[in-house]
Amino acid sequence: MRALSRTPRRVVSTRTLGTPMCSRIRRNHVPLSQMCYVVDSLPGNLDIILGQDWLENEGYVFQKKPPVVILPYNEQVIMCKTQEKGVRFIEHQVLQPGLICAASLVNCENFEFPCLMVNLTDKSICVTTEPKLEKPPTMLHKQDFENKTKRIRRLQLLRENLRLDHIAEGASDIRKICEEYVDIFKLPGDSLTATSAAEHTIPTPSIPKGRAITLKNYRLPEAQQQEIKRQVNQMLEDDIITPSNSGWNFPLLVVPKQLDASGKRKWRICVDFRKLNELTVGDSYPLPNIQEILDKLGRARYFTALDCASGYLQVPIAEEDRCKTAFSTANGHFEFKRMPFGLKSAPSTFQRMMNVLSELIGEKSLVYMDDVLIAAETLREHNFKLRAVFKKLREFNLKIEPDKCEFLKEELNYLGHVVTSAGVRPNDSKVKAVVEFPIPRTQKDIKSFLGLAGYYRRFIADFGAIAKPLTELLKKGNEWNWTEKEQARFDLLKFKLTNTPLLQYPDFSKPFILTTDASGYAIGAILSQGKLGQDKPIAYASRTLNEAELNYSTVEKELLAIVWACKHFRPYLLGRKFQIVTDHKGLTWIFNVKDPSSRLMRWKLLLEEYDYQIEYRAGQRNCNADSLSRYPVQCLNVNLEEITGERKQKIIAEMHNCPIGGHQGIRKTIERIKLYISWPSLEQDVIQYIRNCKTCQLNKETRPNVKLPLVVTDTKNAPWDKIYLDIVGPLPLSENGMKYILTCQDNLSKYFIAIPLQTQTAEEVANAFVKNIILLYGIPTEVVTDQGSNFMSDIFKRVCKLFKIEKICTTAYHPESNGALERTHKTLANYLRCFCDKRLNNWDEWLPFACFTYNTTPHSVTRYTPYEVLFGRNANIPGRLQRQPQPLYNFDDVVLEIKHKMQNCQQIARERLIEFKEAQRQRVKSNEYDFKVNDLV
Repeated sequence: MRALSRTPRRVVSTRTLGTPMCSRIRRNHVPLSQMCYVVDSLPGNLDIILGQDWLENEGYVFQKKPPVVILPYNEQVIMCKTQEKGVRFIEHQVLQPGLICAASLVNCENFEFPCLMVNLTDKSICVTTEPKLEKPPTMLHKQDFENKTKRIRRLQLLRENLRLDHIAEGASDIRKICEEYVDIFKLPGDSLTATSAAEHTIPTPSIPKGRAITLKNYRLPEAQQQEIKRQVNQMLEDDIITPSNSGWNFPLLVVPKQLDASGKRKWRICVDFRKLNELTVGDSYPLPNIQEILDKLGRARYFTALDCASGYLQVPIAEEDRCKTAFSTANGHFEFKRMPFGLKSAPSTFQRMMNVLSELIGEKSLVYMDDVLIAAETLREHNFKLRAVFKKLREFNLKIEPDKCEFLKEELNYLGHVVTSAGVRPNDSKVKAVVEFPIPRTQKDIKSFLGLAGYYRRFIADFGAIAKPLTELLKKGNEWNWTEKEQARFDLLKFKLTNTPLLQYPDFSKPFILTTDASGYAIGAILSQGKLGQDKPIAYASRTLNEAELNYSTVEKELLAIVWACKHFRPYLLGRKFQIVTDHKGLTWIFNVKDPSSRLMRWKLLLEEYDYQIEYRAGQRNCNADSLSRYPVQCLNVNLEEITGERKQKIIAEMHNCPIGGHQGIRKTIERIKLYISWPSLEQDVIQYIRNCKTCQLNKETRPNVKLPLVVTDTKNAPWDKIYLDIVGPLPLSENGMKYILTCQDNLSKYFIAIPLQTQTAEEVANAFVKNIILLYGIPTEVVTDQGSNFMSDIFKRVCKLFKIEKICTTAYHPESNGALERTHKTLANYLRCFCDKRLNNWDEWLPFACFTYNTTPHSVTRYTPYEVLFGRNANIPGRLQRQPQPLYNFDDVVLEIKHKMQNCQQIARERLIEFKEAQRQRVKSNEYDFKVNDLV
């Protein structure tokens, strides 16, 4: 090749690399006929067009490519140069932060190919030069294409299941590492693989070779046969079980699981290995000491917890022992290839498997059973350790659950402790059962609390002196008088029970004692260590029974307490021998239950993975756990009396027809009556009454079945954090000169206010807002309105600024942003339609009754009345159902009780609102229908 020098028309011979592209150089739109070459004496780092001076002197113009602007969150096709020809594949690659080249198939022709550039940022990106791809277009074979497509699909699933939203710094690095090791994650649709790290054996030396244990199958309901067949086929497909010719056989049964999000009951099939476990020689492989693990955290700031996916089912069973796990169904005889739940020594085998990370333990990770913890002082150190652990998991083919992993957290719950950069502290749940012990109301309540505290009196200095004001209340003839003195001693004893030196750290070299008890409405447990009778507590736990559990028999409640406590204290108990102390002697025979439908036997199978011994202790000696299971429950002294048919009709009429009944629907009328009274046929009586109500038939509108676009709003933490305002009208002029209504509704409690107005001017709206809302209920944090001129006026804005209220406006012509208030307007309209006279000129007089009716009726989502969520109690209503006020003990107790109740119901109401909104969003998403032009609607 040759190049032009600065002297026109003088050429110099030289060598260079590249292909000259002269088709863009023109003179007066005529292609250049001369050959153009490159000078070899210029520095290589100059970004210039060689020979440009000569071209300009001769009148030639070099046409550069115009820059391409990619709008925010948009894509643009840019043509790039290539020597390839035909169809090629471009891999996904990042060109610069926020700018990617999307994976695609392209057709390379005329030395060009289209490159799809995607802008992931909120700002425009200007591309002035041709993109430089690290991975140019390549030939793609069918298998390569399928592999790449599969990888892209897995990466998408991984991103959907990783929980990284909480990470402020370093999320992109974590995501990149996870994508690099995407094969170690068990994603939806994946089958579990078997690891090579360990193998489970079942030594049964007492059974001669060639002999086998064969137990008769349990009779199972026909309704469960299809579920058994489905799950067996799934395990065959996942290579967890295989058809068997074994002479061994153990019975199969079906255990119910908790209801899923849709309310459907799910089942799990289990094999009753109790007889096999009795003959199996135990494995004494030691489990790590939790305290030693926690001591190694040092000054770590960042923590990541990894969770193995169905860990037991990743462990293969030794081939010679698989026959011992055989079971039968109506469709054949099978044996396990992987380690199922319920086998003796399974925890030890699993810990042995997890010790494949032994090279990293202590330096890069901490391992206890299926919990892997990575702790580091810096992000760089954390990411280095994370790669090392992922590499080891890949080496031994171990899978983890992405949605159960916690990445890069500065505070983490691990093995019953809260791990932070400041150190390790006990989990608050360990003492929650005692801290939340309610204030005693009766002598029986005092006895219950002193039973708990008295069990540990030898560890509490001056116990008698501290408890004396409480014991004085138990003396015969003493009047009940709970004062600040008794409250102080009560709080002091709770403090002593929940702090050192009484509350101990666990010593994993010594056995644990699990003391449990059940009452008619709650279960309680205490984890302790030491000689029985002189043991010190490590943690407390208790909970109330749900509606179904309240119907359990006494022995079922006692066993439920044991099963729940073992699960609650699992990190302490699994893999170690411990003692269960109960005051129910009947639990000593649960090993012999053979009824497959028995709830007791199913629970017993859940306990098979633990190594325990049951110890009976009389109730009088079991007062510590007994107190936790007998939390004082406030019970109204209501005399049960028969309600006649005539009185039932009067009650329904009063709660439905009168102004505070509001002619509400069937469900709301039933819920409202149940707040005060109930009888067996209540629902049927209400349905029959309302269906025959003439006023409802004439005035209630039929709601059309139209699915409008759904807008999911946020849910605040407390009442009056956010309220919604709107104007209703114009309405017929009332006798008092009112024509409009200012409506207000709270975001959390759903409390509703309606204020009649003469006009909707900005002055009158602002005046009503201040006098009828702010001065009566307090200042809200946020106010949401539409873009009406009265709300957008300067005077309303000045009011918000004066009271430091954040004003938020909805999008124009989108009332669904304020959907809850709009729905309440329909309820208000139904009420007024039922009670206003024919001239419609007294509607303003019915507004207070309509608001009271709405606010004293349980909300369909929160299941609390708006009045109760806002004020901490239900309103007293006039009429025959008004209840007598509860006896109060002292002012402080009343304040504490109301405060606790308000916090509790507000939290539950918020959780229910969030769950409802999410369920509604999922339901609407699954039934979405996009209308197109010319569709029939």
